[in-house]
Amino acid sequence: MKARDVRRDYLVSPFALTPQMLLLISSLLYFVPFLAGGFQYVDVGGRKYDFTYDLGTGYAIAVSMVCIAAAMVGFVPRRQSFEIEGDSQGESLIIIAMIIIFGGISIANPALFSASKADVLSSTGRFQYIFYNACIIGVVFGALSGWRKSKLVMALSWLGLILTLYIGHRSSAAITILSLLYVRYRNVPLMMIRKRYVIGGLSALFFLAVYKSVYSAVKAGNFELVGQKIKFDHLSDSTLVGLEQFVTLAHLDLVVKYNYTLPCSNLWLVPLSFIPFSDAVFGKDGCTYNEQVQPLLFPGYSGGVAANIWAEFYANFGYAGFPLLVIILSLVCVAIEAIIRNVRSATLKSGLIVAIIHLTFYIQRKELLGAFISAKRVILVSLFIFGLVYVHRKCFPQAPAMEAGVRGLRRDHG
Repeated sequence: MKARDVRRDYLVSPFALTPQMLLLISSLLYFVPFLAGGFQYVDVGGRKYDFTYDLGTGYAIAVSMVCIAAAMVGFVPRRQSFEIEGDSQGESLIIIAMIIIFGGISIANPALFSASKADVLSSTGRFQYIFYNACIIGVVFGALSGWRKSKLVMALSWLGLILTLYIGHRSSAAITILSLLYVRYRNVPLMMIRKRYVIGGLSALFFLAVYKSVYSAVKAGNFELVGQKIKFDHLSDSTLVGLEQFVTLAHLDLVVKYNYTLPCSNLWLVPLSFIPFSDAVFGKDGCTYNEQVQPLLFPGYSGGVAANIWAEFYANFGYAGFPLLVIILSLVCVAIEAIIRNVRSATLKSGLIVAIIHLTFYIQRKELLGAFISAKRVILVSLFIFGLVYVHRKCFPQAPAMEAGVRGLRRDHG
């Protein structure tokens, strides 16, 4: 019986949506442009350039895939627990209040509704990050505690995510969807996924990709341009622009091709990244990946260029960086999943689940420090919500229902 119980505690199938599987899927998604051989991009002056991926990039991709596959074998995942207890009603009220308060602050900021991405990014601060993360937590919270008991939380959270999408941040919606998939398929094989979920997921990915190319026109009210970009003959170009994988993979390609080494690195700041407000200091030393790479490798590219986690580790450690990165992410996610199993708060579980998505899926277009900072923000929001409810419960304790019932019976028969 003991051996059988231990076996039940571990996944039967290696194809469940574990953190390693999430990392594998996201890596395949971001590496698939290599099969196209290259892409064409337009610089600020309107000049077109043909970019061809180097053969060495293929070897780097193969090494990274082997490292992830080895991690899937080496880190045997325990069956995850999503059971919750505690004051879900109190937590839901705090989430609702935070969405309303910080959503109102965000709506009052006119720069967020500018058609310029630069204006949006420069006006996005801590209040906005709290709002975005509260909306994500709200949806996942509803999925864990039961949507029937959390209708208002989920309704406000989805409305907030739609607002966030309109502002121009697609990542919040994408991370929310991935978090829900993690909850649903963490303990069952992906082969059991229903067709409607596959169709729904692909449709959401397609929509988010196309929206990237039209959101500025939507905010500017130029619906004629929107109509042109979503025409059938332009739809493929709009989708590829929105996916951004081609440019993201170009980071790794250029770093491998020229054997580029970063002059300095901010990886030593990663252990400090979970200190509240510490990210206000980060980035001012000129050692972030983007600050060093974009002016050198992408001088003519308009706007910001997303980082590439594999390129960062190759530029720091060569090929040895790939197994090092996979080991770091796997160990951190094993620790986070252990915490998820041992906490019973729906809000804390939600924040930790979203942190895993940041560190395994959305990390593909970030540097390590940036991914840890994003994970920290959502965990701190969830801790804040839980902390308020915990303090309230300690300051205003309620008598257990059974004791209250007994006292009532005694009064009735006294």
